[in-house]
Amino acid sequence: MSEDWAFVYSSSQLYQAELLKHILEDNQITPVIMNKQDSFYNFGSIEIYVKPSDVVKAKHLISKTEF
Repeated sequence: MSEDWAFVYSSSQLYQAELLKHILEDNQITPVIMNKQDSFYNFGSIEIYVKPSDVVKAKHLISKTEF
């Protein structure tokens, strides 16, 4: 991923990443989901990236989210 994006979250569950994506979008943060899971066996991670200026706000929102 380029320097324009900063890693904020990783999960093995797609639904968690999608839920967090919507929470971030609702708070005016543009997230990018990178699915690094194997397409056949579904192991690996799904990662969320945001702009560096949004990292603190995004991590705060993520910490308040319970799964």
